[in-house]
Order: sequence, then structure tokens, then C-alpha cells
Amino acid sequence: MLFSQRLALLALLVFANTLLADNIIEKDTMNKDTVLINFASEQQDYPWTVINDGVMGGLSVGKTKQINKAITFSGSVSTANNGGFTSAYIKLPKLPADIRSVKINIKGDSNQYQLRLRSQYQGYDIAYKIEFLTSNNKRETLDFNLADFQATFRGRFIANAPELTPSSISHVGYLITAKQPQEFELATYTIEFH
Repeated sequence: MLFSQRLALLALLVFANTLLADNIIEKDTMNKDTVLINFASEQQDYPWTVINDGVMGGLSVGKTKQINKAITFSGSVSTANNGGFTSAYIKLPKLPADIRSVKINIKGDSNQYQLRLRSQYQGYDIAYKIEFLTSNNKRETLDFNLADFQATFRGRFIANAPELTPSSISHVGYLITAKQPQEFELATYTIEFH
């Protein structure tokens, strides 16, 4: 294959990957400091990672699926075998430095959840979290300041954690915990960093 053909193929692959990423993450062209994740496209595969308490011997089960132009995080939380949580995350592009808050458009089930922003510090994943209570089967928009998120590592608060900065955020997601067995379902229509 000639050099010019290889170069053309490489350019085509880069363009195709850019189109795929743009289907998941939309950048507001009017406002350069906004990143919107819109789950309306039913043809798009949204790469969520689910982490259940099975990593510690628990039996909770969570899953994500696209339903009615939203990503639905659903399943059951079990307290058997010292379990009691499940979580789901999606990777983010590098966020603009001027981001100060995150807004979620959701429909919940009266359960309490944690919105979690993952960051790396000295080789460890730190989760910065904020808790919120959902209304039953009601679509709502919640807006949270990054400064209000609390740093945790494996469920424990970190008092001397570094300040959460937009450039350090690698993932966004949810975690649900329970002290008794329960079903859950949280639909997310959009996640906006602004």
C-alpha cells in the first residue's frame, strides 16, 4: 500500500471515530464551555460500565439499557453476603476548564442515588459524590455545583482530597446503596456539564 493510500485510510478512520464520539457527546457550538450527553439516539450504543457488589461477594445486579430515548439504570440491590450497592459509569471526554456544575435530566423511582464523578489521584480512582432523592415516575432536572461534591474512596470520605477540577473528571455515573433488598430504575435523558 502506498504512503498516500495509508494516509487517506488513517484520515478516514480518525473521521469515523470522531463521528461515533460526536453521537454520544454533543458540544454546544454557541457556548464552548458546555458538554451535553444526550441519550435520545436509539441507534447509538452507549458504553456504560456496571460495577455490582459482586466484587466484594454481594449479589446485587444492575444493568443499563436504552429505553424511550433515555439510558435506564435498573436492577435490584441485595444485602446478602454483605452486599448492598450497584453502580454504572460512562467515560467522558476532557471537560473545559470553566465547567462549574453538572445538570441531569432524569425520571426516578423515589429512591436515593449518588451522582458520582470519577477522578484519578496518585494512581487511585477517587469518586466525588453528591446524593439526591428522586420523585416517583416524574421527570425532573437537577443541577449540582462541582464544589459541593464530596471525595470518597471505597465508601469512605477523604478529608484531605484534592479539589475536584473539570480537567480531572474522567467518568460520570450513579451509585445506589440500600440497607434492605430493593428494586430500582433510574432513567437519564441528558447529562450536561456547564
